Amino acid sequence: MNALTYFWRRGYGRTLIGTLFVLAYLFPVYWMVATSLKTRGAIFATPPQVATKELLPYLPYGHEVVLAGFAHVETFWSEQPEAGSRLINTFLGSGRVDDSLYQPMSIQFTPEVTQTGYAKRIAAAMVGLALLAVLSLMWMARRALQQAAFGGKTSALLRTLHPLVLGVGGWFLGELVVMTAIPGVPLDDEPLVVLSMSLPIGLGIYFAGIRRGASVSTRIVGFAAAIGGALVGGWLGFNATAGFVAIATTLVGAALGANLSVILLDIARDRSVHDRFVETNAKTTLNARSEISAKGAWS
Repeated sequence: MNALTYFWRRGYGRTLIGTLFVLAYLFPVYWMVATSLKTRGAIFATPPQVATKELLPYLPYGHEVVLAGFAHVETFWSEQPEAGSRLINTFLGSGRVDDSLYQPMSIQFTPEVTQTGYAKRIAAAMVGLALLAVLSLMWMARRALQQAAFGGKTSALLRTLHPLVLGVGGWFLGELVVMTAIPGVPLDDEPLVVLSMSLPIGLGIYFAGIRRGASVSTRIVGFAAAIGGALVGGWLGFNATAGFVAIATTLVGAALGANLSVILLDIARDRSVHDRFVETNAKTTLNARSEISAKGAWS
């Protein structure tokens, strides 16, 4: 059996021939579609002259159709669909350009909702959430300075739900500062996202979990644990995925990291206190037994 016979019996030859037939059928269709330029007359960033000068010379069978008053691709498919069907079907069927059904579109330069209005609403929401995050942190810090610890339910809510406000508000605050000072930094820049979200989350969880009457050293260790855990968790969350989804995973990672660090620190502290308590009781018991033995010996 030679190589050609083996190639054919294995089915590779029939697959190759079928592929060639499909390509032979699709190529003329692709060529006609690719050489039919539909440019929109209402796009000022890329006017029709750009396609005429830079693209049309490379399409030997190309035709350019300028649709007056049309904007983006969505308007081509949504506005005057009968005219669009006539244009496409005629070109695919005969290679002729028939735009006779198209009517010029009127452009509304004073719409009810503008992009400037959208931008103002988004900016107002960003400033509002950033201000809410800052004010809530100031309120929690004031309670911590007054040695007024939160109750169990309040502390749990502040450590589970409040990080959403702190993370998003902190990110918005960082974005506003960076867009003003360094406009070239992208919105999903890793240091910007991790720092702006993790730091306020770590502070909030530290303030929510601090105990009444805690010593200065205990407060310093708790602060370091909460901030460090938030930064590590935020960094891991950001690198767990890609794109803007990484912003959500950064928030979740920072909250989990800070809470886990504080919980482990509390467990270690409670165990240390328990060990000291057991040791003290043991010493007290031994001393009491020694005194009793001594009294029995002298009696």
